[in-house]
This record gives sequence, C-alpha cells and structure tokens, in this order.
Amino acid sequence: MGLGVSGQKQQREIAGTAFFISLLAATSLIILFGTALAGTETGEFCPDCPDWTNLDGWYAQKESYENSMLSPSPPVEQNMPNSQAQAESNTIEDKSADYPVASILTRANLIENDRIVLDVRSAQKYQEGHIPGARNLYWKDLQKDGVLDPILAQEALGRAGIIASDRLLIYGDSSDHGAPFVFWALSYLGHEDISLLDGGIDAALNAGLDLSANAPSITPTNYTSHVVPGLLVTPESLDDMLGLSDISILDARDFSEYGKNRITNEAMPLSLDRIYKDSGIKDASILEDLFGSRLDESGTAVVYGTPEAYSLFFSLRLMGYNATLLEGDWWKETRWAVSNVK
Repeated sequence: MGLGVSGQKQQREIAGTAFFISLLAATSLIILFGTALAGTETGEFCPDCPDWTNLDGWYAQKESYENSMLSPSPPVEQNMPNSQAQAESNTIEDKSADYPVASILTRANLIENDRIVLDVRSAQKYQEGHIPGARNLYWKDLQKDGVLDPILAQEALGRAGIIASDRLLIYGDSSDHGAPFVFWALSYLGHEDISLLDGGIDAALNAGLDLSANAPSITPTNYTSHVVPGLLVTPESLDDMLGLSDISILDARDFSEYGKNRITNEAMPLSLDRIYKDSGIKDASILEDLFGSRLDESGTAVVYGTPEAYSLFFSLRLMGYNATLLEGDWWKETRWAVSNVK
C-alpha cells in the first residue's frame, strides 16, 4: 500500500535525522582518536592527549612518563657487573676534578692506597669503628684553650707516627669542624700533602666501606714542623693585614652573630650553609659563583669566626683562593671590632 504525501515527507525527515546522528558520531570518533594520537606521530608519548579508548593504560603510561622526567638518568641495574658499576660511580665522583685544587678533596670511593688515613674523632668513636688502617689523631689534642698549640700538635703527630713527608687523608665527623681544623693546622705547620675526605665518616659508610675496630701498629716519630706564618692572623699582624688594599674579610659565623659584631663594616658574612650540604661540599660551579662575586682572585681572604672558619678556609683553598685564618675571638677586643650591642 503506498504512502501519502505526508507519509513520504515524514520518512524523509526520519532518514535525514538518522544520517545527521551518524555523521555526528563519526565526527566524535575522529576527534577522540585524533586526540589520543595527537603528539604521537614521532612515537613519543603525549602526556596531554588522553587515550579515551584505553584510559587505564594511558594513565599508567602517564605515570611512567612523569617519573622519567623527575629522574632523567636511569638507575644503575642491580645485576650490573661490579666493574661496570664501579666505572659509572667513578665517572660521577670524578666531578671533584672540577675544583681548581682537586687534590685536597677525596671522595669516599676514591681513597688512594698510598695515603696515611687519620681519623680525627675521639678515641671512643675511633674504637667503635674506623676506616681500616686509619690512625687516631684526636683533633682537640692539637689545641690548648680551644686554639692550635704547635707544640702539642707536633707531639700528637709524633705519637701517630707521622712525618712531614707523609701523604695524609683526614676525616672526622660531619657534625663538627675537627677535620677542617686539622687540615688548616697541618697547613700552618707546613705539611704539604693533605687531603680531606668529603663528607667524613658518614660518606665512608654510604660508600659501603666496612669499618674496623682494630688499630694499626704505630712506631712513634719526632715530627718536625715548618710553620707558614701567612696562614694565621695574629694580634700583631691584624693591623698590617687590614691596611692592605687587596684584602677581603669573611665572617663564617651565623648571620645573627655577624649582626651583633664583626671586624669592621667591610666584613662580609658567608655562613657555611651556602657552601656545604649534608653529603659534603657543594659543586665547584656553585662555589665559583659564590666566591667569584665577592673576592678578588689575586687578593687574600681573611677568614674569622672559628670553629666555622676552618671549613670556610678549606673551601677557599679548594677553589684556589689565597686565604688566611684568624683563630679565636680576641679580635672583639681590638679597635677593629664593630658592635651593634649596647
């Protein structure tokens, strides 16, 4: 039976509507697939292009991608041969060569066998565990009333069996300034071949070194020093030092202490948190920016504010700067002291 005019019109409207719906659905699929594939023409994952056909899989890929961005260098495989792992580790640690005077800094996995290792912690801590073969030289045994005593220092070095030509590696606790103090003290006494273990005993443990409780057999010596006067500022030399045009004055104390009093208004605060991190000294590039904006490479830096000044002195020497150290707080009684405390 045929349709009337109105029936044929209604059928055409239904067919047109169905065609429009089909076209809209096809367009939506193109958009969805196009979004999912956007940015993937080169085979790279697109973190902003959801795959609506497999959202769970896309979210997993996105998480993996974001993690790789946070850690761009893949970790060393656990089953990597020891030689290869050590080679990669050495490559990382060899960044110490970036320091201008790299020989005075040693990484825990690069300890040289021909160096005599000195543990400058207390006898009790030394006996609890030390780097195998290390000798004990407690840093406070080199002092009297909190400052270096050259006579006591020579006696302590002799008891440790040290002679002036020995190649030394010094380490201590990262929580005190014992090792940097011994580095400066030995430098002042004229000992030439000294290196500091970056990060101290903690770095040795983190590097996987097994500690020992056995003390090596030591033959005492008669240590002879050759003092380098220019590495210590004395009350007699302070006036002359501050009268020089190429002198910079660095205060190693906390900024609050610097605010209370300082050596002239020319002194610059430089606290250790800008130089050291938990794992050791900061990278050479950071130190170069820090020191380069403050110091004249051809001049001399007068460092004060012990015990922090010992560590600041070491960092300056590591970066190739001339530095001398004022030990103690006697400067507060000189005419050069500026005080904000009434």
